[in-house]
Amino acid sequence: MKKIILLPTLALLFSFTSHSKNHEIPSNFDTVNTVNSISNHSEQQQVSNAPFLTTYSLFLKLYNGNTEAAETRFYFQDGLTLGLDPGYDAGAFDQDMPLSSQLVEDNQGTNFAINAMGLESMYNQAVPLVVNQMEGQTFRIHISQSVMPENVNVYIEDILEGTFTPIVGKDFEYTAQNNLSGEGRFQIVFSSEILGGEVLASNNVFDTNSLVVFKAPNDSYLTIQGLPTVAGKISATLYNMLGMQLRTKIINPNSSSDRISTQNIPTGTYVLQLRANNQTYAKKLIL
Repeated sequence: MKKIILLPTLALLFSFTSHSKNHEIPSNFDTVNTVNSISNHSEQQQVSNAPFLTTYSLFLKLYNGNTEAAETRFYFQDGLTLGLDPGYDAGAFDQDMPLSSQLVEDNQGTNFAINAMGLESMYNQAVPLVVNQMEGQTFRIHISQSVMPENVNVYIEDILEGTFTPIVGKDFEYTAQNNLSGEGRFQIVFSSEILGGEVLASNNVFDTNSLVVFKAPNDSYLTIQGLPTVAGKISATLYNMLGMQLRTKIINPNSSSDRISTQNIPTGTYVLQLRANNQTYAKKLIL
């Protein structure tokens, strides 16, 4: 059982002790038996008596022009979780750095420079990205190092636009239309599926022909109709155009319709995201 109450303290404490300016790999990752050892680690740093554990990795860098602004790392190893794994996950020393990530489970708002997960997460997992950029600033996200299986696709998901951009072999580029701050606008998605458009392209549970989202003029809520009752748990999240979460609700899995309150939400443009089984539907709304 995870000690969720200690997440920010443990994560940040670990970052101070093991995540230097040179972004050293946590000692728990066995550099002898990883799929591909990092070249700048000497033989003396390898752990010769560690058990055989296959570790995959992917490093992301954010650039402003040709200037590297930040780096964040993802590791995949058997036995790790989507929550805090002390000794593996490392909180970002600078919580306001331009690029980092957050935990998928037991997320208490701590930004991580190293996010470690189980091997199964390589094939079907979305991970929150934290992007901090000023309005008008152009940035690109680049895979600087990848040791991943060939059948794993990697995407940057823009939650507000409902798009998935593949970043294996190409960069994700974007010019901030507003100040970008914190988690909620972008995710990195690892998947064995081919993703695209508003929703996942393969075996998606959301039927865009029957799914309807609307707000009647005198209502103080959004109405969602045509929900798939076979999808299991569905989460519905309403975002503003800055990527901030305004409402989140878990929908009854046996219900084909539900409502989300819009009380005290000012007139403007918003995005409703529905997610079930790591499949996503996003719709832009004017309230």
